[in-house]
Amino acid sequence: MIPLRTLRFGPKLTEKLLASGLDSLEALLRHYPVRYEVIQSIPFDQWQKGDRIAVEGQVIQPVRSNRVRGNLTVTRFALQTAYGLFNVSIFNRPWIANLNGIVTVFGRYDGDHSITANQYKGQPLSQLTGIHPVYRLGHGLTSADLQKAIGTALQHVELAMIQPIPEPLTERYKLLPLTTALRWIHRPIDDQHLKQAVRTLKYEEFLRFQTKLQFDRHENLTAQSGIMKLFDRRRVEARIPHLPFELTAAQRKVIDEVLNDLQSPRRMYRLIQGDVGSGKTVVAALAILATRLAHHQSAVLVPTEILAQQHLSTLRSYLPEDFKIELLTSSVAPKVRKQLLEDLENGTIDCLVGTHAIIQDDVVFKNCGLVVADEQHRFGVNQRRLLSAKGDRVDFLLMSATPIPRTMANVLFGDLDISTIDQYHASKPKVTSTLIPSLEISSMDAPIQKALADHQQVYVVCPAIETDEEGELTDVQTVHKALSKRYPDFRIEMLHGKLPNETKEAVLKRFYDQTVRILVTTTVIEVGINVPTANVMIIHHADRFGLSQLHQLRGRIGRGQVEGQCYLLSDADNPESLARLQVIVESSDGFKIAEKDLELRGPGELFGLKQSGIPSFLIANVITDQKILMTALQDAIALVDHPEDPQNKAWIADCLVEHSTQLLD
Repeated sequence: MIPLRTLRFGPKLTEKLLASGLDSLEALLRHYPVRYEVIQSIPFDQWQKGDRIAVEGQVIQPVRSNRVRGNLTVTRFALQTAYGLFNVSIFNRPWIANLNGIVTVFGRYDGDHSITANQYKGQPLSQLTGIHPVYRLGHGLTSADLQKAIGTALQHVELAMIQPIPEPLTERYKLLPLTTALRWIHRPIDDQHLKQAVRTLKYEEFLRFQTKLQFDRHENLTAQSGIMKLFDRRRVEARIPHLPFELTAAQRKVIDEVLNDLQSPRRMYRLIQGDVGSGKTVVAALAILATRLAHHQSAVLVPTEILAQQHLSTLRSYLPEDFKIELLTSSVAPKVRKQLLEDLENGTIDCLVGTHAIIQDDVVFKNCGLVVADEQHRFGVNQRRLLSAKGDRVDFLLMSATPIPRTMANVLFGDLDISTIDQYHASKPKVTSTLIPSLEISSMDAPIQKALADHQQVYVVCPAIETDEEGELTDVQTVHKALSKRYPDFRIEMLHGKLPNETKEAVLKRFYDQTVRILVTTTVIEVGINVPTANVMIIHHADRFGLSQLHQLRGRIGRGQVEGQCYLLSDADNPESLARLQVIVESSDGFKIAEKDLELRGPGELFGLKQSGIPSFLIANVITDQKILMTALQDAIALVDHPEDPQNKAWIADCLVEHSTQLLD
């Protein structure tokens, strides 16, 4: 890769780019626009209320700014245009009091000659028309920063270390050279150029993904036989009556599949997918027990410290008392860690539960035979390989709580065998979901007060972290402030993706310990948080979330002995949105919900980039681009089957190095 410093940006811009993970020429080129703004001049007689518009005019003084609430301000001014006088409102721009001259305003037409603006430019509209990329920002980066940085990167695109797609495939599908596609994705001349660039880069991304996947599958099936685990199956089954619940038929079936894998000469590489509360962990526990009976150790890898602690506690309750399970995370004290590593290397520890700390070089097992990765989508193929090095031909058991239709799972996880747990325990507490019009938010006081009085806890989920420019979405900061005033006797905290990992862990620990009674959060809690005393969830703007995501969020409650209550707040008034939310109210089957989401909202909405369980591609979409995905799958199989071809060999080698597979990791 070409380091960022070779592009010679100033120190401030370099610092912001590095903080955003844009540390090389290639990373900048791959920082694709999240969307495009097509700026065009549309006559006023074609405007409809709610339309996104752009209009040029003269600012009429005075410009007035007022504080609405907290840090939210609104600035209002009159704009004289060719279509008459418009009243313009723009949020959080108090510094534009001296705005004058000709400006172009962008925003939403509210009818009656009123505009809610989100942006303005001090140039005539004629100079701004065209297709303009909009980028994901963060760590202090502005749109101007990214435009400058990516513009510089495009000047050096020929120097980028980008392996070309093998020529026969480029010719067969009439693809652009990758350097041309990268130029056009960032600076499209017109709609056709943009479509060609997007098509080429989607295919390239899927081909990279499938090449690595198929290479690993080929390796597993041909080059790496497993080590047959020798154990008495009756001793594993003798543990089942001691479990705190009766196994379902689905669990028993999956346990049989896993034990068969362990006893076979072929290496196990199995994904268990099961809905929230379906009981995947007990399957893992019996696999860990079988592995110890065969005189091997196990490792359990999870994405967060709080989840690692939860797994430690759960596994200890499932396994015999003499079974030694220990915890390794980055917060373990050096002295404790030193002793733990010694015990691990001499074989005293049967099972090590932990976070990424397990992958470090100094973590040495005496005889690791099984790796269990929970919330497996958080860990990529490269991390699995590092874990493979912890033992000789270790077996892998991967778990995911996101229901994925089997055909899609086979494509996305083509290097894995797939088991599905699609039954619940009869004793599993029920979660009742209720749809509430947002105007009735005051009705949430009663369930919150009851939960607090019953020593229960509450999740409040918001779609935004802070107030958006148009003030349309309920945000974490505003809700936290309001609830803190309403319930001053209870500790209420915020959790969202912009917090440092250490802070997130600390907040979750306080919530888990019941120090925090109400957690105001974004969707960061949708997977892997297990707080048995949190049984009320309020989701603001529920219509903004996918059904599968709502189902995952809802899975955080009803995890103890108390029935969960989930309140879906929405002011949506269109029949389609209400029909979608009604699915959540009426069904608790994650697989059916995923299928219904596909039916109601169309394929493009089923899995978003942040939807758990799905590899997060940079530009491609596994549902809308299924034809490209399936084509790339067949082409990847052919490439891996013919590694003797120089172009194929170079392509495969490039797909196996870390910089090419960020989407997997």
